[in-house]
Amino acid sequence: MEDKKCFSVPENAVEVRPAVDVIEEDCGVKIMFEVPGANSETIDVSVEDGVLTMRAVSSLTRNGGPICYYRAFQLSDMVDVAGIQAKTQDGVLTLCLPKSERATVHRIKVE
Repeated sequence: MEDKKCFSVPENAVEVRPAVDVIEEDCGVKIMFEVPGANSETIDVSVEDGVLTMRAVSSLTRNGGPICYYRAFQLSDMVDVAGIQAKTQDGVLTLCLPKSERATVHRIKVE
């Protein structure tokens, strides 16, 4: 797995695609990743060239190696990338992706 920052993935890591829930809300999209054993210190979320990437290293193991979670999503230009928020709690990483100004519906009054 590519290490673009100082995010370190152990050589013997087992890569797993975590279960994901994607929920559209009025203000944007909420993405919830199941990442048991990972925490804010071992999770990396980035957006580059319109691709949202999540990597996490778990304290849990499989087949003798640590579990490394990985998912990537192509983002619409309707997402306000600068406004993305992330939090982790009880093995679930939640990302809130707000809609950009461009994505809001502008009603035009007809006279």
